[in-house]
Amino acid sequence: MTTAEVPSVGDLLAERYRLEEHVGGANGYRQLWRGVDVLLHRSVAVVLRSPGGDDAAPTMTAAVAASRAHVDSMVDVYDAVDEGRFAYVVREWVNGSSLRSVLERRTLESAHALELVASVADAVAALHEGGVTHADLHPGTILLSEDDRVMVTEPRNEPGNTPVEDVRALGATLYACLTGTWPRVVPAENTGLADAATDEWGAVLPAAQVAPGTPAALSKLTADLLDHSQTPPSAAELAVELRRLAESGGDEPAAAESRPTSVLGSINLGRRSADAPPAGMKRLAVIAAVAAGVILAGVITSAVVFGGGDDPAGAEDQVTGEDTGAEPSAEETSVAAPTEAELSPDALRVVDPPDGDRDQGENVEAVIDGNASTGWTTNTYYNDPGFGNLKPGMGILIDLGEAREVASVRVQMTSAGATVGLLAGDEDPGDSSEGDQAIVDNFTVLAEPVEDADTNIELQAGGEATRFIVVWVTELPPVSDGYKLTISDINVFVR
Repeated sequence: MTTAEVPSVGDLLAERYRLEEHVGGANGYRQLWRGVDVLLHRSVAVVLRSPGGDDAAPTMTAAVAASRAHVDSMVDVYDAVDEGRFAYVVREWVNGSSLRSVLERRTLESAHALELVASVADAVAALHEGGVTHADLHPGTILLSEDDRVMVTEPRNEPGNTPVEDVRALGATLYACLTGTWPRVVPAENTGLADAATDEWGAVLPAAQVAPGTPAALSKLTADLLDHSQTPPSAAELAVELRRLAESGGDEPAAAESRPTSVLGSINLGRRSADAPPAGMKRLAVIAAVAAGVILAGVITSAVVFGGGDDPAGAEDQVTGEDTGAEPSAEETSVAAPTEAELSPDALRVVDPPDGDRDQGENVEAVIDGNASTGWTTNTYYNDPGFGNLKPGMGILIDLGEAREVASVRVQMTSAGATVGLLAGDEDPGDSSEGDQAIVDNFTVLAEPVEDADTNIELQAGGEATRFIVVWVTELPPVSDGYKLTISDINVFVR
């Protein structure tokens, strides 16, 4: 990146993202900035690389996949822009600490390590399902947020990286959690941790030998994941196995003698079905346990960690939580994980009841293009947020093609303050004033309206089967000269 191409504090990217502080990466091909989205008035992280164009294509592809990853442990990706001279990904700014900063001072107990890495594996599995790899997994790219989340930073998707290498990096991360060291048999840039101890032949010492008290099965699993002569499981399978070990205290139950000797073999042979979804992440328990020792040491800082770079300085924050002790029920663990429904532009239309002017259907297809900078916008209304008291609301009707069990609908808007819910019906009464009124009169409530909604909300539908859903808006957020709303993205998740 030449001097002329290096952004400066105060620069405005895409006429929207103002750079506030350079917090990671040298003046080379990859940098991290803290910025502000001047439209939504929120802090963001801007990950910038140079050059753009073909060299940045894997990063742009990965950003789209990350933005659609339906998993709590992946940072929210808001935007991805390629300007040619450089490209950048805009994601949420996470206040908290990196896992690296924790491990530099203390290791984790086995159960906590298993739950944490299982959450990371959830995010990696979602990326693999989207056709990309992370290619930069290590404790410096895993964040522990102040609002009780284990978060994986945006993927690099470097050419040549494979899902197998991501899974080996998960194994190395698990080893690091247990020992505080990084096994160099899994290459990573600037992990900030000491190299793992090796024997006279250069093999990484078992975790149980470095950290006495590590359960034998957990030590065996970690060693197998680092063994390049063995084929590892998928990230999704690994998440299931990690949680199974966490439930058993990190070791095999008494009946283990009848199972295969190789821990990886037992995963691949289907101790649990590979299709079984991971159990819910015990975020509060994990973060509380990790933070307890760290807070005493005074090392939690406000940080968004970039690669292996130093944590940026910031105000002292605390990462707190409480163990609910709740385990997933049999019913919860047997339900198939939601997947994102594939939608086409002709499956969408605007619903505008008879009192409306029915001239607001332009660009409705932009809500499914995966680009947060485009969207569908209402007209401006005056005097009242309820569409100027002219009509009961407006919405976007989505045809799923057939009756599907709708788990949830994610709605991204450019302004907070709207009231948004979901309606459902078995038939589209037609694209007309009368048809739209029939929707208002006859469709049922699929998700109760959320008042004063944030810019990103997820409406829970509970798995009810329906073919037609309507993202239904009854109140608009205020703008400078009235009330108006832009919906930039809609994602529907079904079972």
